[in-house]
Amino acid sequence: MFQSISLGLANVAESNFEKKLQLAKRHGFAAIESSAQEVMENGVETVKTLLEKYGMQISGANLPFHPAQVDDAGFEAAMAALPAQAAALEAVGCARCIIWIFPASDTLTREENYALHKTRLSRAAAVLAQHGIRLGLEFIGPYTARKGKKYDFMHTAEEMLGLAKDCGKNVGLLFDAYHWYTGANNPDVFDHIPDERCIVSVHVNDAPLGDRLALPDSPRALPGETGQIDIACVMDGLRRLGYTGPVVAEPFSPKLAALPTDDEKVACIKACLDKIWPQG
Repeated sequence: MFQSISLGLANVAESNFEKKLQLAKRHGFAAIESSAQEVMENGVETVKTLLEKYGMQISGANLPFHPAQVDDAGFEAAMAALPAQAAALEAVGCARCIIWIFPASDTLTREENYALHKTRLSRAAAVLAQHGIRLGLEFIGPYTARKGKKYDFMHTAEEMLGLAKDCGKNVGLLFDAYHWYTGANNPDVFDHIPDERCIVSVHVNDAPLGDRLALPDSPRALPGETGQIDIACVMDGLRRLGYTGPVVAEPFSPKLAALPTDDEKVACIKACLDKIWPQG
């Protein structure tokens, strides 16, 4: 596995692509997350040239739309745009896309929700597969995200693995430490993941102090900051699986947001990742 950074999740204000690469490189990162929109706006050839110039890679990108959060017409329009977006990501060496899955619904039963996600995610994944791109599905753990909703859906790694398996061979998990902690917090979670190919990407973070079941999706804490999440369990589990993909901090941290400069924010993220990184 390797460290990557989402500059958006790090509350970085810089928007110039080359300067973003310089910023990440300056603090020891060799990979960043980007988007199909950013690649296409800057131009594929320009992005390729800049990545080569700075010895960087794009480790992943959000799926350009949420398949289950649009109506039929919106979905078809997004699907029509997806081949060009996927081709742009492929051309710059990005082989991973990610998307979150909401854990409850007021309108769809579990069975109806599953059918909708399976149908639409399968179609999106099939397009990505034509461009060598894997799709990671993120389960949302906090009880507060599904409290009061009429129909529960899924909020654990094990449940999401089942959906991923039904959506295509190039579909797996986005494993988020905060969502694991707030959703199940089961130390044996990695025993239920068959191999490292089941994980497309990883988010690390920590949790604020307080009742685990009362925590909202945000704010969170920097990786290793509070010790509420057993991050050693997560990192050791990834190591035992032989996971080779990116690990990205997603802290939603007021402390990080309050830092005055982009350099300080990126340096803070790097220090936190180094602190939790397995030795040897």
